[in-house]
Amino acid sequence: MGAARGTGGLGIWQDNKLWTSRNFIRHRILRAGPDVADFSVDYAPWPVGVDRQVSETRRFTLPAGTSFTRMVSTLSSDRPEPLIVGIGISRRPTDPTKGGTFTADRLTGRFAWWGPADQHHGTMGAALLVDPAIIVDVRNDSDNHLVLVRVTPGKPFVYYAGAAWDRGADIHTQEDWIAYVRAARPDFAVHHD
Repeated sequence: MGAARGTGGLGIWQDNKLWTSRNFIRHRILRAGPDVADFSVDYAPWPVGVDRQVSETRRFTLPAGTSFTRMVSTLSSDRPEPLIVGIGISRRPTDPTKGGTFTADRLTGRFAWWGPADQHHGTMGAALLVDPAIIVDVRNDSDNHLVLVRVTPGKPFVYYAGAAWDRGADIHTQEDWIAYVRAARPDFAVHHD
């Protein structure tokens, strides 16, 4: 993906720049089906500016029958101050020359992207569901649509990332995708299990 966040990747937003981790260093499979895929990954500390280090543990839970993966992210830092986190959707995940349509509803925390049509591969959709209570802004950088949220180091936060393909079973148009995103009922509470 390069610097793009794909769907639901994140980084720390500081000085109008997204500071991102490398690939994960550890994984744990918590459940491998048949009704849910559930795993977590750890990211080694990475620099944010010249005076801060951040690391992350993120849990991914994808129940059967949904297009959304529930993410629980816990960021750690060598400083206690809150972090501004940019959760992204790549602006050009399927074609580097074409954008797509991004729809943002900050009040409900729903963000949807619908890609350009490709006659051979179809059209992709992507979405984020984010707790409106933690959103501070919505921005673009050169690679991503970013939902900026304020989080406290050591305190988990929940968001959802999802995708669709117009040649799949249920979603065939941008209108179908936006309706699906609007109908989602995310649970932003952190469950300790």
